Amino acid sequence: MTYTAVAFKKEEHYIRKFLELPGRLYTKKELMQQPEEERKILEGTHVLSHYFTVFPLLVLDENDTPVSRCVLTVYPGDEEAFLGFFESEDNEEAASLLLEKAEELAAKQNCTGITGPVDASFWIRYRFKANYFDRSYTGEPYNKEYYIRLWQRAGYEIRERYYSNHYRRVSPSHENSLFSSRLARKRQEGYRIESPSKDTFDRALNEVYGLLIELYRRFPAYKRIEREEFVSLYSYLKLLIRYPMVKMAYFQNTPVGFFISTPDYGNAVYGKLSPLRILRILLTRAKPKSYVMLYMGIDNSHHGLGKAMAEAIKEELQRSGVPSVGALIRQGNINRDYFQELIDYEYEYVLLWKKLVR
Repeated sequence: MTYTAVAFKKEEHYIRKFLELPGRLYTKKELMQQPEEERKILEGTHVLSHYFTVFPLLVLDENDTPVSRCVLTVYPGDEEAFLGFFESEDNEEAASLLLEKAEELAAKQNCTGITGPVDASFWIRYRFKANYFDRSYTGEPYNKEYYIRLWQRAGYEIRERYYSNHYRRVSPSHENSLFSSRLARKRQEGYRIESPSKDTFDRALNEVYGLLIELYRRFPAYKRIEREEFVSLYSYLKLLIRYPMVKMAYFQNTPVGFFISTPDYGNAVYGKLSPLRILRILLTRAKPKSYVMLYMGIDNSHHGLGKAMAEAIKEELQRSGVPSVGALIRQGNINRDYFQELIDYEYEYVLLWKKLVR
């Protein structure tokens, strides 16, 4: 079989080829593609597009069928390029051709290294899943099991590791004295830990931005975005969350921490929201079978608040009687060790990197 690597811009023919590949690789249950978002990235109309330049790539076989795809992203003045939206058949020849083409383009942009997978932005999606491919949850980066191997064969090395803890149901009798005493103490010290409401959600989302934009700035691939852009990207959470499972912490009326969880919707939230999908989302939200704890952030000057907020969430889980996932915790982050006695297994994810030789 003969393969051809194609760098394209906004040609509709190639955009359609790019968008069709995931549907051939995954079952309907596995597919977590956002075609409309991908099209906006390719066409340069995404809310974040003004921050970067993208170089979409395809590998086609002799029948003009897409075999591998990716997007190289370059930020002005940045020597690190990002490679994302990667999908491929288990075909080392085609994947190698694709990644070599991406490296050539990155070198022409005066980049000295490539990090990935990063789908154009830290704020969209990044990382490869490394285990438990037989199960998934909402918000998880999902990919084929062989993707890491294809990248490592092309010379990429693991740069960062991340973990998601799967917690079993919390029994009514469960108690962790360290966490419960920390919550009691923080309340005595004047901290308020409360859930937003439908009326206060927008205010809370803006408060989360004020915290998160600083707390996450040392993460790999992080780039600062504006408040309006953050709100535009995450306002969809209003449809998904159940308010008791979202917590905001305040000290002297200043927001100092957040904990955002949603019911696990599987892949119902991906793709076009048809009436049937919306009904499925609403039914799941009304009676969740599990939760995903997506985001947590604590002002570093408020020591011990993380455990207090985790205890407040655990109490909600105790009342609901369902399992949960503490999602995408960076290696070395202390909250990976929260409630170890409740963890029954652990997902793993990786971010890779390759130095470019010039």
